Amino acid sequence: MVLGKYRREEEDRRKKDEVTAAISRPSHTSVERVDETGHVEAVPNRERKSPIVSFSIPIDLRSCLQAVRNEKSINLSMWVERKLREAVTNEFPTIAKRHLKS
Repeated sequence: MVLGKYRREEEDRRKKDEVTAAISRPSHTSVERVDETGHVEAVPNRERKSPIVSFSIPIDLRSCLQAVRNEKSINLSMWVERKLREAVTNEFPTIAKRHLKS
């Protein structure tokens, strides 16, 4: 009897977790792309071959960036975007000229 009670509670908890996971999971996410005419259209994840930016940051660098953000009160995403644009422009100038806005 007692064991059955715990099994039912565990099963109820598992069902609740599955429902919560299904609700929190987006039905589909997409990225926008611009076609030849300049119109923006969404690209579902399942149609993209691989993510453009998907990399991990080592723990020491992450803690350093958090310290920079706290001490200097800067927006790290804007800072990273600016530095990434500079790096791409320096490394791949012809590609950057075609794709990046000045």
